[in-house]
Amino acid sequence: MRHTVGVVRLLMLAGLVAMLNACGGSTDSASATSATSGSALVSVAADSNTTTTPPTKIVATFKAQVTSLAAGFFQTGGTCTTPPTAQSTLDATGKIVTVTLSGGVCNAGQTLTLTLDPTGASFATAIGQKGALWTRSYTIPNHAQSVGGSVSGLVGSVALQNNGGDTLTLSGDGVFTFPTLIAAGGAYSVSIKTQPATQTCSVSNGTGTIATIGAAAVQNVSIVCSTNVHTVGGAVSGLAGSLSVQDNGGDTLAISSDGAFTFPTAIAQGGAYAVTVLSMPANQTCTVGNGSGTMGSAAVQNVSIVCSAITRTVGGTVSGLSGTLQLQDNGADTLSLSSDGAFTFATPVAQGGAYAVTVLTQPAAQTCTVTNGSGTVGAASVTNIGVICVANQTTLSVTATGTIPVNGGTVSLTVTNTGSYTATNVSAALPSAWTGVTQDASHCAALAPGATCTLNFTSNTAYVAQGGIAISGDNVGSPPTTALAFTVGGYLVFAVPAANTATVVDTDDIGNLVAWGISSTTVGAGAQSLTDGATNTVNTVYALGSGAVYAAQVCYSSTRGGVPAGTWYLPAVCEAGEGDNAVCPVGTPNIDTNLHQLGFGNFAATNNTVYWSSTEFASSGVAAWSTNYAANPAQALRLDKILLLLVRCARSIAY
Repeated sequence: MRHTVGVVRLLMLAGLVAMLNACGGSTDSASATSATSGSALVSVAADSNTTTTPPTKIVATFKAQVTSLAAGFFQTGGTCTTPPTAQSTLDATGKIVTVTLSGGVCNAGQTLTLTLDPTGASFATAIGQKGALWTRSYTIPNHAQSVGGSVSGLVGSVALQNNGGDTLTLSGDGVFTFPTLIAAGGAYSVSIKTQPATQTCSVSNGTGTIATIGAAAVQNVSIVCSTNVHTVGGAVSGLAGSLSVQDNGGDTLAISSDGAFTFPTAIAQGGAYAVTVLSMPANQTCTVGNGSGTMGSAAVQNVSIVCSAITRTVGGTVSGLSGTLQLQDNGADTLSLSSDGAFTFATPVAQGGAYAVTVLTQPAAQTCTVTNGSGTVGAASVTNIGVICVANQTTLSVTATGTIPVNGGTVSLTVTNTGSYTATNVSAALPSAWTGVTQDASHCAALAPGATCTLNFTSNTAYVAQGGIAISGDNVGSPPTTALAFTVGGYLVFAVPAANTATVVDTDDIGNLVAWGISSTTVGAGAQSLTDGATNTVNTVYALGSGAVYAAQVCYSSTRGGVPAGTWYLPAVCEAGEGDNAVCPVGTPNIDTNLHQLGFGNFAATNNTVYWSSTEFASSGVAAWSTNYAANPAQALRLDKILLLLVRCARSIAY
């Protein structure tokens, strides 16, 4: 019979010795060897005093100082699988040599021989006798254990084997032990050599390895015998791919198509069987029915394995929806949606299968687009499909300008739908500061293609005109813009100096072309303000009198609107426009910026586009400032007072 020897590692023994030394134990002083009185070697001591435990350290003491050690000073031998490594070191005096052993693998029954040869040492002084040879031999012990267990259900006689050789015959239930011991670290494998005549015996816990540390006898090998054996099988259905199943956690069977199957290993009558799925097909789940039980008197044929595709739902989120939208998945699964939020198709899709979400029917006034709409279903449900709905875009046109009468009526802007879709909720985006303006957009709630509607505005407050007012709707692309101005008493507002007060300009030019004044007459500082046209006008009329017809006098004497003379005045140059020659204070309200450039006032209706201002040129009494509205922005010109130009008057008006 074979006798397996366990492995005992020298490193474990070295660790034990090192632990003893750390606790204050001494080395193996009993093994010290003294040389003759005439030799240099005094003693050799090892830290192990047994013949079964190799040392980890050997100390050689010399009377003379050692200068070097030859390669043959310390040697290892024997039958170890891997001898340990020896490292020799000298202390500071040079008289003590310490040999440290490390590593190595020595199995049970192997030997280790250690030899220290003093002749391998060289000394600082001449030495007559170096010392006697020191040698020790160690045999690694064998810790063998028995292997056994119990047999049950036996009727008749069964022959067992361990490791294919150690045979044991049993004739009844009970405990058994193989006669041959197994060395520590050795493997054991219990098998049935001869079954009973009418039974099948099976082995459990029959293989293993004897422990190398704390080894104990193996007593849990189980032999279960039962009369007759039968196969386990059944049928698989719905399989697409490859399936792997097991019986009792070990008998493995690969199946790649529907139909009957049978495990190759039979089960003893009375023994248990348990069929489980070891690995699933890709993208399928298989379930086992009638998969476990105790083997009876006939083969098991009713195990059922049913496979079905793993399915995942397909869905996402819709946003911006107004109306009813119909989606489809894979051209068949239809889903109707009428509000924003998450959605999921009713029909799941097999894992690994394709999905393709499209719009079947668009909402009445919207176009919806799908993102992340197609792909392959993975290991989780699809939830990232996006459906974004926007109103069908159309285009508009609008009247270029409009004037809102303050406290006196309504102005209407005509809006035309120039696009292909009905525009909804059309309105003007009025400036936020225009809190006194009321907009009626009810006529433009739904504007059909080619149709027109009116936006109506009323106001109880005057504001400075503004352009770029967008006319937009729920589905208007590139909204057009318009300009809105205000009138008080029928006159255009170009400045709002205080609450309930506006500065207006006349809607028409007054009279024919006139001169500013007489070149030889200088009015002086009283008519040279850049921003106060009313004061300039009064002082000019006072200086030039009322007999002649000149620009300031024409405005001063005007009674348009039923007001007394002296109400209207000729605007100062910075009231007329910012100018490029006159230095105007920043932010001065002016007719050019607040009316003319927005399309109001009709200042450039004729070939004559230059208007007198009330500001006399301060550096020369023969010239005065004028404004050319043909330029953009309007240009301030210094002209001779006797030139004939246009006149447009202004006034302050309360409402």
